Amino acid sequence: MDTYSLVEARNQLGQLVGRVRHGHEHIIITEYGKPAAAVVPIEVLDELQRLRDEADLALAQSVREAPDARWIPQDEVLAVLEADEAADRKAC
Repeated sequence: MDTYSLVEARNQLGQLVGRVRHGHEHIIITEYGKPAAAVVPIEVLDELQRLRDEADLALAQSVREAPDARWIPQDEVLAVLEADEAADRKAC
């Protein structure tokens, strides 16, 4: 896995995208010396999203089947999910 600064990546974006698309490479982009983003083949992103969706569905099913399950309004669920995603982004 190669690493490029944001400036380097911006200057070589076309070449990096080609390497990722055709060579199935993963490229890390840093900002101020810290990893900030990754360029990965679209298939990798699709697989990550599929796995996340499966995990979300499994969690929802287990909660629904729990003996002490209670229904939560959709707006509350969305607020919890947004808070979890914000916490995940801060952790990275």
